[in-house]
Amino acid sequence: MSPQEWLNVLKAAYLQGFIRRGGSAVKFAVVEEAQNTKLVSVGVGELSREQGFVTIHADSHRTKVQLIDLLFKEMAKQIDWDALAFEYVKKLFREHQWQIPERREECCWSSLASLNRCDEATMQREINAWLEGTLFQDFHMSREFRLAMIQLCIAQLESPDSQSKEPAAIKAWLRGELKQMATLKKLLIFEKVTRSNARDLIASLAHWTRLSGKPGVVLTIDISAFTGSKEAGATSLSYSPSAVMDAYEMLRQFIDGCDEIEGLLVVVVTAQAFLSDQRLGLNRYEALKLRIWDDVRDKTRQNPFAPMVRLTDQIETFAESSLLARVGTRKEDVQHQRVIESLRAGVPSPAVVKALGCPQPTVKSKFQQMLQDAQASIHKGWTTKGMLIEGGFGTGKSHLLESLRHMALESRFVCSKVVISKETPLYSPALMFRAAIGSADIPQKRGDALAEVAAELNFKSPQYADFYEWVHRQGGEIDGRFAATVFLYERMVNDPELSHRIIRFWAGDPLTDAEIKRYLKSCDANVSYRFERVSPMEMALQRFKFVSRLMIAAGYSGWILLIDEAEIVGRYSFKQRAQSYAELARWLGRLEASSFADLGYKSGLAAVMALTDDFQSAILDEKGDREKVPEKLRETGSETDLVLSRQAEQGMRLIECERIPLVGPYDQLVEEIYHKIRAIHGAAYGWEPPQVPTIERLSSTRMREYVKGWITEWDLTRLDPTQKVEIELTEIRQDYSEDRELEGDQEDTLQPALSESI
Repeated sequence: MSPQEWLNVLKAAYLQGFIRRGGSAVKFAVVEEAQNTKLVSVGVGELSREQGFVTIHADSHRTKVQLIDLLFKEMAKQIDWDALAFEYVKKLFREHQWQIPERREECCWSSLASLNRCDEATMQREINAWLEGTLFQDFHMSREFRLAMIQLCIAQLESPDSQSKEPAAIKAWLRGELKQMATLKKLLIFEKVTRSNARDLIASLAHWTRLSGKPGVVLTIDISAFTGSKEAGATSLSYSPSAVMDAYEMLRQFIDGCDEIEGLLVVVVTAQAFLSDQRLGLNRYEALKLRIWDDVRDKTRQNPFAPMVRLTDQIETFAESSLLARVGTRKEDVQHQRVIESLRAGVPSPAVVKALGCPQPTVKSKFQQMLQDAQASIHKGWTTKGMLIEGGFGTGKSHLLESLRHMALESRFVCSKVVISKETPLYSPALMFRAAIGSADIPQKRGDALAEVAAELNFKSPQYADFYEWVHRQGGEIDGRFAATVFLYERMVNDPELSHRIIRFWAGDPLTDAEIKRYLKSCDANVSYRFERVSPMEMALQRFKFVSRLMIAAGYSGWILLIDEAEIVGRYSFKQRAQSYAELARWLGRLEASSFADLGYKSGLAAVMALTDDFQSAILDEKGDREKVPEKLRETGSETDLVLSRQAEQGMRLIECERIPLVGPYDQLVEEIYHKIRAIHGAAYGWEPPQVPTIERLSSTRMREYVKGWITEWDLTRLDPTQKVEIELTEIRQDYSEDRELEGDQEDTLQPALSESI
C-alpha cells in the first residue's frame, strides 16, 4: 500500500481510536526506497501533532537508538516538561474548584492565594496534599519519576525569579545532561537515567502525558542507518551487527511490553534492506522476526493493521468509516483491542491469556506443585526442582509462560520472565541475574522491584529474624558482604542515599569493601565481617539466593523465573553450549554438587524453562552435542573442563528425559479459541465478524497460524467485504547455525573478580 494510505490507517484506527483511548502498539513501516523513510517519519509526526499527541522523533543516523537510556534522553530533549506539569496543575485546580490563571507567567503563590481567598501557607499545604494523593500514590509511574513530576508541578506555581535549583536539575537529569546527582539527592532521586530504569521511565512518561491532558505519545524511530543507508550531506552513525542485535532486542521488548503501557504508539521506519540484508537485517534476530513477520497473510492484499507493512507506490483505498472502531470508551473495549493487537503480533500478553485461558492442565498442575515446593523449601530443607517444557514454534510456549506468571503472582511470588538473547546468555549467571532482577514483577507496582521489596521489610517480623540469622550464619552459604549490608540497611534506614546504594549492590551494582567498612565504622558496628575473594560467577549465584531469601523476609512466597527461548543455545559456540547445558541443569535443580550448584535448596527460588521441540534432534543428535561436548571437554585434561563435562551431560540428559511436551491444538480446542477470538474481534471493532473457515485443520497446523489467519481475514473483510480473502502461509523455521555475535565472555565486564570492587 502507499505511504499515504497507511498514514490514513494510523490516523483513523490508532491516533483517533485505539491509542487515544489508552492502548499501545508498535508498528513497522518498511519503505521501498531508503530516502523515503524521512518522508514517512515526517508524515507520522505531522499527523500525531495534528491529533494533539506528544510527538517525538529519534533518528538512528544521529542517535544511538539501540541503547534505551539514550533513546529516552533523546525523547526527554523533545518534551516541554514545564507545559505538561502546568497542564496537570490546572487540571488539579479545576477538579478542586479552585481558580488558576491560564498562563503560567501569571502564577505565583501570592497571586493564587489572593485569587482563591486563602493564605499562602494554606494553599501550599493543599497543593502538596493533592500531589501526594494523586501523583505519589500512582504506581503506574516509577517512584523516581513520580518524585520528579511532583517537584515540576510545584515549580509551576513559583515566580521565575524565586525558583529553586531542583526543577532545572530534574529536567537536566531526564535529558541526560546532569553531571552530578547531588542536587537531586534530597529529593530522593539517586540514580542517573540508565539501561536499568529507562524502560520504566518511558512507560511512566506515556502515563504522565495522559494525566496532563494529552492523548499519549507517538515515538517515531528511523532505523534505516542499521543497514547502511546514509543521509545526504550528513555525518551518519554506523552500526555493528552486535549493536543492531541490541536494537532489535530493545524493539522486541517494546512489543512484548505493550500491554503494560498506555497511550504509546511506536512507529519504526526502515528501508527495504531491513528485510533482505542477512548480516544486519531482520533475519539476524529471530525473536523480533517472529513478532512482526507476515507468515500468515492474504495472497494479494496487505493487512494495514499488521505489525509490519511494506510501503510502495501501490494504492489501496480504505473507507475511513471501516477503519474506526465503532465502540464506546469503556475500559473493556480498549482491552478487547489490546487482545487483538497482541494476537496480530503473536504475543501472549496478560490480556490475551486472561481472555483465552491456557489449555495446558498437566503443566499447570505440575507448576502449582512446584510453587508449593518452593514455598516450603525454606522450612523443609529440600531442593525445589524446576520444569522444562517443550513445544514447536507457534504452539503456545510463551502463552503458557504468561499463564504461569499469573499463577505465581496470585500466590504472592515475585516473578521474572527472562528471554534468552544476546544480552542475556544462558551461560552467564551474572547477566542472567541482571535480566531477572530487571524484569522482576510485583503486582500493581512499576519501577525498581528490589527497592519495593526492601521497603516492605519489617525488622521485627519472624520472617526477617530468620533471614537475618541465615545471612549472618558463620561459615554460611553467602559472602560476608551481604551480612554487612543487611546490618547497615537496618541500622541506617534513615539514610535514604545509603539505603539506595545497598539495594543497588544487592541488584548487582558495585560497592567497594572500603565503602562498606567506612559505613560500618560510622554506625559503630560491634560486629566484624569477613570479605572473601569471590568470582563474578559465584557472586551472581549468591545474589540469586540472597535476593530470593530477601523476598521471603519481606512477606513474599519466593522468586520464580520463567526462562523463554532457550533454544538460542543451539547457536552458541561449542564452549558456551557446554556451559549453557550445565546452567540448564542448575536451574532445574539437578546439578551435581559443586559451589552453589543448587540454587533451589532452601531458598524459595525455582525456574521453568521453555525449549523448542526440535532442539534434541537438531542439536543433540544432528549437531552431535550429546557425544562431542563431553568428549572435547575431557580431551583438555583440565579439572575444570572435566567438571563442566559432567555437568553438561546432566543438562543434556534432562533435555532428553524430563521435558514436558505441550498439548497440541485438537479440534475442540481450536473451535473454542475460534469463538472466543471472534467475539473479541467483534467487541473490539463494533461489528459482527463472519464465519471464516480459512486455515485448513491439519495435524501440522499451529495455533499461531489459526489465530493469525482468522484475524487477518476479519481485518480485511471489515475493510472491504466485497473482496475475497485467500490466506497463504509461510513456514518459519528455527535457525540453529552458530552466530559469532552471540559469543564472547561478557561476564567479566560486569564485575571484576577483585575483592575490593565487588
